[in-house]
Amino acid sequence: MNLTRLVVLGLLMEHGPRHGHQLRRDVQVTQADQWAGIGAGALNRELRELERAGFISPVRTEQIGRRPPRTIYEITDEGRETLNNLRDQAIGRFLPTTDPVSVALIFSAPVTDQRIFAGLLAQHRQAVVDELSRLSRERQRGISEGFLDSVNSPSQAAAFRRTELQVAAEMQWHVECDPLFGGLPRESPLLEQSRFDRQLTSEEISHDI
Repeated sequence: MNLTRLVVLGLLMEHGPRHGHQLRRDVQVTQADQWAGIGAGALNRELRELERAGFISPVRTEQIGRRPPRTIYEITDEGRETLNNLRDQAIGRFLPTTDPVSVALIFSAPVTDQRIFAGLLAQHRQAVVDELSRLSRERQRGISEGFLDSVNSPSQAAAFRRTELQVAAEMQWHVECDPLFGGLPRESPLLEQSRFDRQLTSEEISHDI
């Protein structure tokens, strides 16, 4: 699944002709560079590939002051068809993703000292707790600024909620499985804090809806 291609074609379809700098800015605003792994280099490469494939075409070139000239692209009919195909693949199917934690559990846990492994799990767990807190703050900001309004921005709200549930599931995995490796017991201040964060998130969502 080429997520960069889906994002670029989707942005051109939604916003009309744009140059690469505008597309990079769109990616940063939606934070797709974080959750979809779309960097500036990948975006520039994808623009060249899309043009070669005939999925986008140059409209004109603009130059402001001494800045380098920028080519503005628009999506073609072939690009719209490709966007629809990518959408169907992304949403219409369940596509398993790579899971580094499971790989490490299966292929390194049996040969790792249990104390070292418990420490690594604690690091991972703390990262999950931090991410839950960040998402809670981001939801509050999104509601106040309107981009997570479930009525006016259902797609944004649904995508963000999907992320929240995935991170919450990661914490639930820690709650159930850390004791297997000598980690935190099922009841601990850290796990209680994570439950509190998830409760806040649920209350915020219910209030928003």
